[in-house]
Formats: sequence, structure tokens, C-alpha cells
Amino acid sequence: MDLNFINEWLSQLGLEGDLLTYAVLGIQSVLVIIAGYIIYQVTRLIINKTIHRMLRKAPERWYNSLVNSGFFKRCANLAPVLLINLFIPVVFVDDFEKWQGPLQTAVGIYLTWVITSILLALANVVSIAYEYSSKAKEVPITGVIQVAKLILVLMAIIISVAIVMNKSPMYLLSGFGAMTAILMVVFRDTLMGFVAGVQLATNRMVGIGDWIQVPDSDVDGTVQEVGLITVKVENWDKTTVYLPTYVLIHQSFKNWQGMINSGGRRIKRSLMLDLDSAQILDDETLESLASSYFNESLDEWLNRHQMQKPVSNLTAFRCYVQDYVSGHEQIHEDMTLMVRLLEPTASGLPLEIYAFSKQTSWTDYEQIQSILFEYLYTIMGDFKLSYYQYFPKTQTIKKQPSEQQRETNDDENDQDSKDKDDQ
Repeated sequence: MDLNFINEWLSQLGLEGDLLTYAVLGIQSVLVIIAGYIIYQVTRLIINKTIHRMLRKAPERWYNSLVNSGFFKRCANLAPVLLINLFIPVVFVDDFEKWQGPLQTAVGIYLTWVITSILLALANVVSIAYEYSSKAKEVPITGVIQVAKLILVLMAIIISVAIVMNKSPMYLLSGFGAMTAILMVVFRDTLMGFVAGVQLATNRMVGIGDWIQVPDSDVDGTVQEVGLITVKVENWDKTTVYLPTYVLIHQSFKNWQGMINSGGRRIKRSLMLDLDSAQILDDETLESLASSYFNESLDEWLNRHQMQKPVSNLTAFRCYVQDYVSGHEQIHEDMTLMVRLLEPTASGLPLEIYAFSKQTSWTDYEQIQSILFEYLYTIMGDFKLSYYQYFPKTQTIKKQPSEQQRETNDDENDQDSKDKDDQ
């Protein structure tokens, strides 16, 4: 394109010599910059008016990925760069011809980074589109995308240096062999994180939304993001932990996602019984318990549990708890369910309930577990059992008195009253 009309116009205005030369150069440069800005705006307008309208009819995953990633906006940056590169040999001529080399070098570097930014946006397109996939939580690709971006940036740096040195990029790559040790030190965490990320994704060890526990790192919460170098975890206390990715490979951690997927959360808790309250139940008490709690006759209940008299209150209470838990609508019948007496301890006799709740969320699970034990604590007295309770302030052990102890205490109190009356 010929811009000599500017020179002729300024000459008519009376400019001459060096002043004319620099004035022509300045005006031509400004015109090229203005033209680049106009073509940039026109390109963006075309993208907004045509491509965006075309994508509105496309699936949501592709519309959000292509639009929200800024892919087309970055493509619009190519137009002004190409225009400036085209006009450099036209504007910088004669005395300014020696400026063409440095300017074309600068434009070449800028073009390299514009293309790199477009490729980075394309990586974002893939990442956003993949989030709509059903496998996104199981096999996150955040680490892979970050590695791809890192490689693109490194290649852009190499090409930029090659443009400045006027050498082939392969010339620079041939010298990287001697820098391997330095690169291993500088990018140690990146390389270890990449390897760990590949192993996590390949083996599906952790995914977005999984509840994990890493005791050594004080991590207990849900995974928010699996990156190249770090794993973002939100703890239950709403604090955020950024855990190095390779820690999940080098240390043991617990993933609760299997429990959530199974639909059952384990209840493993004990009632602490007082051994002094253990006793053999008489027939009248057994008949009362059978009609009140088992809804059947005593003989039917004994036959169903394959038992014979005499029966202790520990056995009767354990069998009732077994029936009560197994018949609860929020307890899984097809998962392990048992009620057992453990070895006596200094804190009493543990009656352990081992079952699985149908509710896996924390609040619902605790609600079901609390309801079970609150009810069992209130009916222990009907089976002539008492709980074992310890008060550390007085360093004494307070136990709920059994039926026989209460009768003995009442007799002693009556005798003391009579003695006082006689006196």
C-alpha cells in the first residue's frame, strides 16, 4: 500500500527536511495503529454478531466453553498484529529501513504470544467442555490441562528467544540436555505433581466432591479441585487446605466416597452397662417383657431365639436391641447388622451396636444414631439394667442403683427411722 500522499500533503503545508521525514513517519505510524484498533473492533463485532448467534443453538457445554473461555476474543487479536506486520515495510523505508528488523522481531514475539494465548484458551475450552461429562468428577483432567499450558508457555519462551537470537528453536532445544539437572530442581514439585496427578486420575483414587481424610496433614473435608501441584480441600470447619498432589501418593489417606456410593454409613457405638445390675429374670418379668416389647408370648420368643430358661436381663435386652435395630426403617437389612457384648472394661460392660444407616449425610446420620441410643437408654430400666457413669471431678464412680440395691437401701432407711422413734 502506498502512503506517499501523506508526504505530498505535508510538503504542501511547507514542511521540509528532517522535520518532514519525522512528521511523515509519525503520522503513518499513528494511522497504522488506528487501523489496527479499528480492524480489531470490527473483528470482535463480527464474532459477537455472527459466531455467538450461531453458538446459541449449539449444546450448552460448547456454548459455555467457547464463549466463557475467551477463545474468539483472543482470536480477534490476530488481525491487528498481521496488519502491523504488513505495514512495517511500507512505513519504515529509506532512512528508517534499518528499523524494520527490530520491529519485525518485536511483532514476531508478540505474534508468538498471541498464538500461545489462543492455544491456552483452546485448552480452557477442552477443560470447560469436559466438566459437563459424567466422568469429570471421577477422572479430573485439571492437572493434564495445566501441564499442557505449561508446555505451551515453555515453547513460547523458546520461540521468543529463538526469534531474538535469529536462531532455529531446535538450536536452543539441543542445549537443554545440559540443563536437565537444573530443570529437575526448579520444576521438582511440578514434575512430582504431574506424576501424582496421572496416578490419581488413572486409578481413580480421588475426584471432585470426594470426602477425604489425611490425618498427617490435618485434612478432613471435600475435594474442591485437583490441580497439577496442589489439591484444594474444604474442611468441615470451612477452612481451605491446599495439599501438594504428591502427598496423596506418598501418604495414606481415607476416601469416604465408597461409603457414599454404597448408600450405607456404619454405626458402631456401645451402651455402657453396669455389671452390678445383671440378674436372672423371673417368669413374671419375662412374661411382661415378652408382651410389652416383643409382642409375642414368652414361649414363642424363647423358641424364636432358641433359648431356654433361666434368662438374664442382659440376654433379654441384647435380643430386644437386635430386633429393634433390625426392624428400624432407616437401617440397612442387607448390610452387616449385629448387637454384641464386648469384654468388660473399667468403664462397664459395652453392648455394641454394629449396623449401617441408610442416610449417609452427616446431619441425617447423626440424627438416626442419636434417636436409636436415646430410646435404648430410656428403656434400660424396664430390663432391670442400669448404665455406668463416671464423674471425674470427684474422682468417684456413680452408678444408677439396681432394683435390689434400692430395696436394700429402703429397708435400711426404715430400720434407722424405727430406731430413732424408739429412742
